[in-house]
Amino acid sequence: MSRGWLYPASSRAAGARTPPSTMEMLQFHRMRSAIQVNASPGRAEDLEGVEGNLRELLMTSGLFEEVEVDHTADPDRLVIALCQFRPFYTERDVAERLERMWSDRVRYPFWEAHSMSTADGFVEFEAATRESQAGGYVTVHVVAQRATIPEQRPATA
Repeated sequence: MSRGWLYPASSRAAGARTPPSTMEMLQFHRMRSAIQVNASPGRAEDLEGVEGNLRELLMTSGLFEEVEVDHTADPDRLVIALCQFRPFYTERDVAERLERMWSDRVRYPFWEAHSMSTADGFVEFEAATRESQAGGYVTVHVVAQRATIPEQRPATA
């Protein structure tokens, strides 16, 4: 199942949330490519800010057992995160929380687009955001897998 959302800042009234329009992963990749052609990647400080903010939100969310966040030179994945979500959460739980974190606390207010894909035990979140008409962009790629439940050892006498 793939789904995605686009939120140009002009469609978001203060305090109001516009219902998202459905967008396929391919459409998200086209939009990300278009922003990459028309802007430069954000400065190192911008990437580090998004990286640190994302790391803190993922680690304090209570969803994940392990979280690794870093930044790269890949324009499609300037900020990356690999996570293992706790086995008692569903993919839907993780997807909804990732989207909320992104929309409420990580994205820039000027422009953003994101897309999500889920499968059994797996959630993939891709996003792009731009700080202003003249500002740079930041792309994010989060991959979350369900953590395994350790097997119980047999009782010894």
